[in-house]
Amino acid sequence: MQPRLEDWTAWKDLCARELCPAETQDRLGRFGRSRFGIQLKRYLASTNLSPGDTQRQLPTAEDAWHQFEAYAAVTQTRQGKRYKDWIFARIQNSSKAPLDTIQSGATLIMRDVVRTHLQNELTPNRTVSLDRPVGDGTSVLGDLLPYTLGNDESTEAREFDALAAAHAKSLFKSLSKRERLGLGAKYAGVTLEDPELLSAAGCGKSTLNQAVRDLLARVREDVVRKYGDDGHNTVMAFTTRMLRHLEQKFFLWKNSEKGLPRSFYSREGKNVGRET
Repeated sequence: MQPRLEDWTAWKDLCARELCPAETQDRLGRFGRSRFGIQLKRYLASTNLSPGDTQRQLPTAEDAWHQFEAYAAVTQTRQGKRYKDWIFARIQNSSKAPLDTIQSGATLIMRDVVRTHLQNELTPNRTVSLDRPVGDGTSVLGDLLPYTLGNDESTEAREFDALAAAHAKSLFKSLSKRERLGLGAKYAGVTLEDPELLSAAGCGKSTLNQAVRDLLARVREDVVRKYGDDGHNTVMAFTTRMLRHLEQKFFLWKNSEKGLPRSFYSREGKNVGRET
């Protein structure tokens, strides 16, 4: 069953699908999975997938929507507008019905979500393993290629980002709830004096602030220890990417965790915590 206009409005007002009524969650989840599947088939030819593999790559409704919601919340247009805001702003200049306008915009965003997913998970259709034997079998393809192959900036950038994402995932799992709340408050634009935040963290402002400072220092020390030999610019770039991925992890955690401060979903919050 397709979402109704009130389903999209509820998502806009409440900021996250998990905060919407169960029926709305179900319809939005079905929409996300359906649109993900459509875009997956369209990009099939650009990957090493066979037609029979598409079902294996199709995520659950929950995961499809999470990928869409996270992307819409943290990605911006060239004009600096979050894609989630852009979805609803299009209504003003469209001659189509509001529901059709919203869903066409959401479908365009899902196209980018799927494209990013495929870039991260699969190899291009013309990719050939560098370990493939050539000639009489005593050499592999990689032996015949110049060393400068590794200098492909787009490939390096993707690998660099994937490494930062893996580090962020591991780090976020290790964080205490207090650390997640403190870091999340920074991402959501919530003051550390917020009474509900301090109550949830079980400490005062100074303690929470120190916990965040210690966490960020620990992040930097870890990156320096592992990548310091690559230079200051690499350390800074990697740290920045890690923090961006931590922001997305916070957004997903916030939407599934119960009992978080209401300020995380208020109109005052910024970035991932800001209500549209």
